[in-house]
Amino acid sequence: MHATSERRRKDPSYTTPFVFEGLEIVLIWIVIGIFESTLNIMYWSFVSYLVASVWFLYTFKKLKKVLDRQTMRRR
Repeated sequence: MHATSERRRKDPSYTTPFVFEGLEIVLIWIVIGIFESTLNIMYWSFVSYLVASVWFLYTFKKLKKVLDRQTMRRR
């Protein structure tokens, strides 16, 4: 496990953070859909839109933080 984390630190992947961002967006949709009893976004209430927006902004902030941390080091 130690060797894997060392390789990941030296050669950052830009695909993985975007995959996790997409999965978290799907999670937001499913969780709010369960509370609203429908997965159709057009029938959600204003509060659900507000919660989903704040949650999305938080995940976007996390994605930006992860991407800022990944710097290519010169060998």
